[in-house]
Amino acid sequence: MGSAFLRTWLVLITVCLVCAVMLSCGGGSSSSSSNPSPGPPSGGSTVTLTGLSMSPTNVSINLPGTQQFTVSAVYSDTSTKDVTSSATWSSTDTSKVTIQSAGQSTPGLATAVSPGPVNITASYNGIDAITPFSVINPNAKLTSLNLSAVNPSIAPNTKLQILVLANYDDGSQQEVAPMASWSSSDPSTLAVQTTGGTSPGMVTGGGAAGTAVVTATFKGATASTTVSVSNAATAIPLMDMNPQQSYLGFSGGLYGGGNNTPPADHDADGVSLATQIQPLDQNGNPSSTGDVVFLALGMSNASIEFSAFQAAAAASNSVNHKTLAIEDGAAGDATACVWTVAQGPTTGTCPAAQGELAQNQYDRVRTQVLAADTKAPSVPAGCGIGAGQPNCLTEAQVQVLWIKNADADPGVGNWNTLCDSFLLSCQNGVNTEALRYELELGNIVRAARSRYPNLKQIFLSSRIYAGYATTLTSPEPYAYEYGYSVQFLISAQIAQKETGNIDDTAGDLDYNSGSAAWLAWGPYLWANGSTPRSDGLSWVPADFQSDGTHPSAQGAQKVVTQLMNFFTTSKYTPWFRP
Repeated sequence: MGSAFLRTWLVLITVCLVCAVMLSCGGGSSSSSSNPSPGPPSGGSTVTLTGLSMSPTNVSINLPGTQQFTVSAVYSDTSTKDVTSSATWSSTDTSKVTIQSAGQSTPGLATAVSPGPVNITASYNGIDAITPFSVINPNAKLTSLNLSAVNPSIAPNTKLQILVLANYDDGSQQEVAPMASWSSSDPSTLAVQTTGGTSPGMVTGGGAAGTAVVTATFKGATASTTVSVSNAATAIPLMDMNPQQSYLGFSGGLYGGGNNTPPADHDADGVSLATQIQPLDQNGNPSSTGDVVFLALGMSNASIEFSAFQAAAAASNSVNHKTLAIEDGAAGDATACVWTVAQGPTTGTCPAAQGELAQNQYDRVRTQVLAADTKAPSVPAGCGIGAGQPNCLTEAQVQVLWIKNADADPGVGNWNTLCDSFLLSCQNGVNTEALRYELELGNIVRAARSRYPNLKQIFLSSRIYAGYATTLTSPEPYAYEYGYSVQFLISAQIAQKETGNIDDTAGDLDYNSGSAAWLAWGPYLWANGSTPRSDGLSWVPADFQSDGTHPSAQGAQKVVTQLMNFFTTSKYTPWFRP
């Protein structure tokens, strides 16, 4: 966050002793919120589609080669149905992997074209299943290793999974933690599991504070990181932290200082803006026959979760079906950087963006999601994608966003985990992943406001738990610390409104001038694994696909519950309800 704002935090720390996500994923899809997803053939009218289950997940193959994927629909009565032949299949980058889709000879059959990671997406009745998939060149030469965590801190007697990315001379990469040899410079301070253990690279802090260097070795290459064991690194869900608790010097609470509610002025503005949200026609003019577009932006996890939320909302009597269009603009691999680009190709800002991600994501949402939703409440006859067809929805009708995102492979870029605020090197955000994501969120907020001229509210959620991750997409402690990115961003907007000072990292967030929209937390989704937080939410291995990062159908439903509870009860969302 900016230096002026951070100094304010440091004062609070001193006085009060308190002081906040892939990825390699597949393409997104558009769907309607106006009708419930159909149940299986034998199901009754109350049976709804709740998620998809893909198999296999998180796999890699050698070049050349093929891989057959299958996908099953999961329904609210726990029944399942194979929908492999009916699903729409896609690859993030067809220069690396192609995959046959519905209507072709072998739906779900992926063919390796060139080395590298992609995500494979199966879409069925508006719900997505996404999994990482890598193509490996067996003749490529290893050049270097990267670890998933850079100088992290953990609490005594707690665990952290460290992963290893092997880089090859053809540009391909491979996660090799299970095959690497591991060592700790001080096993009494920090033990590490090595090859042959249940979780190679899993470090466990001892009972006392200290530091140790963890080293991974694979085929002659090595990589090391210093791990600190500290009581200050105890990770507690932000919503459950009291004013006397902090994490590495930063206070908890969704809005900082142990507070889970915004200040009175910010609260009042949110309520006022909510009353201004009304149906708009395609030109953005008020119309009783228009639509309120509620749009999700983000990466693969967001798409998996929000597409399931669409299905739940479509089947609920607690949702406004008359004028509300709920749209999933999130997409696999569409991590934070690509959403910072409001116009034109993304590669100038995000050099790593390839395939579909090299194209502007807001353009994709406009043409493939908004313009294509023929089932939205009020759309022109014959609308959709095609020559001579009118758009179903437009950018001028977007008034509310839900944003959930992260950075891909955060440790690989040598971005440090959130560091102690008293250290001078942390005050300008250099190499600090949480502040990097805050900066990107600020750019996303402004880019979105420039694309959606009637945008009034943005609700933000941070990552779900990632302690079971088996890939570098967005592991702990980054998933937890992204909660601080959101806390920092919203606090920067509140401080700017109160003082007029623009935060150095977040940038201009003035919603009165039209630079941004009003920001608030949506549901906070992180819980410390199987340990329930105050409202009972927990995350167990069955909530995830085999990569430990993307939610399974069961895990997606936990997010759906959080989203439904929030949007059907919040005073900021009367437009969501009938």
